[in-house]
Amino acid sequence: MEQQPPENPPTASPSPLTPPPPPRPTAVVPMAYPYQPPTPPRRGWQRFVRIMLILSILLNVYLILMIAASGLVGRHNLRTVEYLPGDDSHKIIALIHLSESIDMVTAEDMREQLAQAAEDEDVKGVILVVNSPGGQVVPSEMINRYIKTFRNETNKPLYACIEQLGASGAYWIACAAEKIYAQENSLVGSIGVIYLNLVIEQTLKDKLGVNPIIVKSSRAPFKDHNTPFRMPTEAEITDIREDLDTIHQRFVRVVRDSRGLSDDAAWNIANGDVYDGSEAYENKLIDDIAFLDEVIDDLAGELGITNPTVVRYARPPSLGELLFSGKAALDENPLDLKAQLEKLAATPRIQALWLGS
Repeated sequence: MEQQPPENPPTASPSPLTPPPPPRPTAVVPMAYPYQPPTPPRRGWQRFVRIMLILSILLNVYLILMIAASGLVGRHNLRTVEYLPGDDSHKIIALIHLSESIDMVTAEDMREQLAQAAEDEDVKGVILVVNSPGGQVVPSEMINRYIKTFRNETNKPLYACIEQLGASGAYWIACAAEKIYAQENSLVGSIGVIYLNLVIEQTLKDKLGVNPIIVKSSRAPFKDHNTPFRMPTEAEITDIREDLDTIHQRFVRVVRDSRGLSDDAAWNIANGDVYDGSEAYENKLIDDIAFLDEVIDDLAGELGITNPTVVRYARPPSLGELLFSGKAALDENPLDLKAQLEKLAATPRIQALWLGS
């Protein structure tokens, strides 16, 4: 019997060596906008590095220029600024300015300027240009001694020229000069000392509701002398006046000896009053009436120089002062009671100061 083939023969399994059929092609959909490459990641740190590098270069250039201009490579941090050109740069008259109120910073600045004038062989003489109402007693006496030491050790003449004001501690300093000049309308003198204290006891009570309490140790009854938190007693005022009289006597001795006056003549003009140039000349407080240019000519004549080079000393601002001076001004808060009290406590009470300015 003949065998019939099955209606649905079995499908042969594909051979493992047979490659898979190719994928069916997909339709390409056109893009609705032009192709844009992906944006590279931002590199902000590179910009920051460039900025810091530029700032570093500028800072170094500034420091180099300041060193070259101010003479930091030498001993003193001062530079000379030409005031009047002359025929010979090796025959110099140096101007040292005494301005504003006198304190310990003023004394240190004057000491440094005098030291530089002493070391510079080209400086043949010095003129102290005075525009000051005076200030603290101790720095005034210190500067007076600095000038006397300068004159004795260098044999260089030093004149004082009072332009607008040379009062109290400023005149104390000027007395150390070989000669003193003033203009006709200058104010000179105010030979005396004064006690200054701002008593804030009532203000603290009435305005702020603060009642100061002061407790002293049993064996220190004078511990709160000169305090701003209470009015001084009559006994304390008497004690303060004795101190003032002692300092005043020293001041008068300086004036008497430097100006060649008798005791009576010195005390007659040592009443704290100020004198104009003509009155100061009559009372022998100054040697002559002259402007600064005329004082320069007189000193040049003593030195035998016909046309000197005149310079003045100047201190360039430091990097810290340039960067932080504005911040310091902002940091000072007038409403900060503690800071203001500390500032008041640090201010000397006895001063050689003319209050008329």
